[in-house]
Amino acid sequence: MDLLVYLARHPGEVVSKDRILEHVWQKRFVAESVLSRSVADLRRLLGDEAGQPRVIETIAKRGYRLVAKVDPLTPASRGSAGAVGTRPSISVLPFLDLGPSRDQEYFCDGLAEELTNRLAQLRGLRVVARTSACAFKGRAVDIRDIGRQLGVGAVIEGSVQRVDDRVRVTVQLIDATDGCHLWSGRFDHAAGDVLALEDEIADAVLSQVRGALVPGTLARGVRRQTSNPAAHDLYWQGRHHTSRRDRAGLVRALECYERAVALDANYAAAHVGIAECGVLTAFLGFARPSEVIPGAKAAVERALCIDRDFAAAHAVLAHESGMFEWRWEKAEWHFGKALELSPDLALARLWYSHLLTALGRFDEAIAQAERACESDPLDPGTQMWLGYPHYCARQCDRAVQCYLGILERDPSFAPARFHLGRAYEVQGELEAAVEQFRLAGPEFPLAVACLADASRRLGRHEDHRRAVEQLKRLARTGYVSSLAWARAHAGEPDTRLQWITRAFDEREGMVPLLATDPYADSLRDAPAFRALLDRLNLPGRAATLPVG
Repeated sequence: MDLLVYLARHPGEVVSKDRILEHVWQKRFVAESVLSRSVADLRRLLGDEAGQPRVIETIAKRGYRLVAKVDPLTPASRGSAGAVGTRPSISVLPFLDLGPSRDQEYFCDGLAEELTNRLAQLRGLRVVARTSACAFKGRAVDIRDIGRQLGVGAVIEGSVQRVDDRVRVTVQLIDATDGCHLWSGRFDHAAGDVLALEDEIADAVLSQVRGALVPGTLARGVRRQTSNPAAHDLYWQGRHHTSRRDRAGLVRALECYERAVALDANYAAAHVGIAECGVLTAFLGFARPSEVIPGAKAAVERALCIDRDFAAAHAVLAHESGMFEWRWEKAEWHFGKALELSPDLALARLWYSHLLTALGRFDEAIAQAERACESDPLDPGTQMWLGYPHYCARQCDRAVQCYLGILERDPSFAPARFHLGRAYEVQGELEAAVEQFRLAGPEFPLAVACLADASRRLGRHEDHRRAVEQLKRLARTGYVSSLAWARAHAGEPDTRLQWITRAFDEREGMVPLLATDPYADSLRDAPAFRALLDRLNLPGRAATLPVG
């Protein structure tokens, strides 16, 4: 059944045997004959024939494809509360701030995130990431529609009232298939006792969820991160700012985490927050890696000294080890550990997808990105990176459809426009690419650099000059990556290679992706560029690149 469900999630798509084994059998060692026998069993049960397939088609030396028509589930067809798909599932919606001053947004977000993290410790329960749940913040949406969009059978919603020295929190567990309430609770505490309040709410919610969705299960042990309420409050503020994923938000988040650590030096989550800010700042091109990565690495290693089973810490260290240190085996080990501890940790799967893309293991990269999207189905950043391994595998039609789907829901999401423009470039649609780079905005250095290059290739030299001048203006107020300068100077081969060499010397986070990125195809025959790729020491690099 799991095999059929997985194929039904990819109708009409050729799915490789390795990808099926990784996803359906969850990396347990099984021979390919087990997969072949399962396909044969399905054909027998469904009255299908291998020679004239109506349901499952075998694609020689590639995998299998579901050719039968697939109709999406409706809410009414989903069964009992929480039982959507093969696992009970739940999402914690943003809590409402009902206080008179409406200044407790970070507290509401932090409480929702803490409940999400606690629920993720329940074995057998799929918990949707907070970023997707936040898509419904401030919106009046029917619970049944929320369940359908998130693919969950139950949701938790609540409200916070903070007046003077008292806090009142109301929490409800709701069946998302029919909108019926399964449980509600009200909790009152002194404002200075938020840690006790949090524990009381979490214990009550976990007890109710276990009874309603996954009876008989126990939560994995949850370590209390800090006993200092002020440090915990700062950590929640930091998470609130981190979720913005922009330069200003990461700066403010880092300040909050550092203040939290100053209050409690053994606060592992705050150390991970510091590390995540540093890694994101460098990977997104907001700062030179040498300025932020050493501190990030020290912070995450400190976190693991405090709590060696902290999944998010393993994920951050894995991303840093791979994309900045080029230590591929170490990175894969820490990704494996993170996902062993927290299988639904979307960020770990997303970053692992980046690593696998750099290694040319595109089927695995796509599978990890898909799993990230299952855990975080409405976050545009997560969805965007599903398109990237398709793009690097030269499956640009699929990448374009991914980016267009994101922009249909959120036309203002500039990174999707940037990646859509790059996919159009590979398809030879330069006019369409220029439009997307322009719409990505004048404050997005990589988009400005790509606009300069595409304008040059179209013979629009004045547009190219203006884009380069805009990049210079951005460099006067902030960091502009060497890879952006390389793209802006693509028409000057020697200058371009100098900037790419500088990017390698500075170990910019995007550098390993040049090993498979179609943008670098025009450079692959150059001995100097091949020598740069050799520095990455990527296993199996030459054998994995598809033909353009």
